[in-house]
Amino acid sequence: MPLQLPVFDLDDAVESIKNAGCVILAGPELLRYRGRPVQRYLREQLLELAKPGDIEMYYEEESLFLFSGTSARIRVKKKAREWLRKLWADPEFLSENAGTLRLLAQLPVHLVISATPDKFLSANLAAYQIPHHTGFFVGGDKEVRKVPAPSMHKPLVYNLCGSVDDHESIILDYEDLYKYMKSVLNAGRLPKGLTDALSDADKFIFLGFELDKWHTQMLIQLLMEILENREKFSAGPSYRSPDFKRFFEGHFKMAPLDQEQDAFLGELLAAFQSEHPQLVRRTDREYDSRLAFVRQYVEENDFVNALHELEAAADSTDDKNAVSLLKSRCHEFAERQDSMHPDTRNAERNKLSADILALATDILRGL
Repeated sequence: MPLQLPVFDLDDAVESIKNAGCVILAGPELLRYRGRPVQRYLREQLLELAKPGDIEMYYEEESLFLFSGTSARIRVKKKAREWLRKLWADPEFLSENAGTLRLLAQLPVHLVISATPDKFLSANLAAYQIPHHTGFFVGGDKEVRKVPAPSMHKPLVYNLCGSVDDHESIILDYEDLYKYMKSVLNAGRLPKGLTDALSDADKFIFLGFELDKWHTQMLIQLLMEILENREKFSAGPSYRSPDFKRFFEGHFKMAPLDQEQDAFLGELLAAFQSEHPQLVRRTDREYDSRLAFVRQYVEENDFVNALHELEAAADSTDDKNAVSLLKSRCHEFAERQDSMHPDTRNAERNKLSADILALATDILRGL
């Protein structure tokens, strides 16, 4: 009996996006740097950037390291965090991925789940000044971070595999992977705002995944309770053999899309634009990549990381003094906010947000 897989219908996908029913899952192969997937390039760089003796072995087939100890793991994770943050400011990276990033910004999908720790997809929305929410999975015994319900007008970009904002959450070795799998299997570890949005969705589109990786299959399996009986598609998938293709599609009921990711996204966007042109997100504003992370942190009321970005960029004595003054104001606000009247607290938070963004504009556009 022939395997029954879902058939992708463009008109149906358009209406699914409009009704907050379509979810995009972005994998490690989505964005590239110098012709190679970013996450693979990162690992090659870590082999050079790591302190001698910290990395005992790199298992390229599974993109996992063997570290010499806990301190070595922490040092390399911090190197990974800094390298990913610097990459966002690299004009070569932005140029190489400009088409993919613009398509993803314009398409008004309400929920994007990233399987990488970088914040490029959310920073891309921030660079286009598109309002959105962010969140990332917290493993171990850490408190689950709540996320608001996403909408087409204010989407959620959720990092399911850690974040550069918390270097401990970055997965680089088997121990990290084991702890991650153990945590994500625990009931209630994913925030309700995310699980509700997943449960309400009817269509899941996988972009940039190496489907033959066992941990990719495990990640999909972990989501199967939610994704079961929903339509699942993968753009431009590659399979190691015909037998694996039959096994994968038979188990996960995920249908391949014949097009590569950008061609697929372009066709989907064109179809959506012809039906709902007023709902396509604007990308005609100035694309300000340097301000993106600061704008994003301010949107999340994360003044500490916003000022960390500015502190790293401040060159002159005046700029450094201005950042220090804002840090003092933010520290004072953090200590007083619980005792403040809500209206006063919101007004002061908004004033701090505006002042941080104004200083960021002065410092970063002056570079």
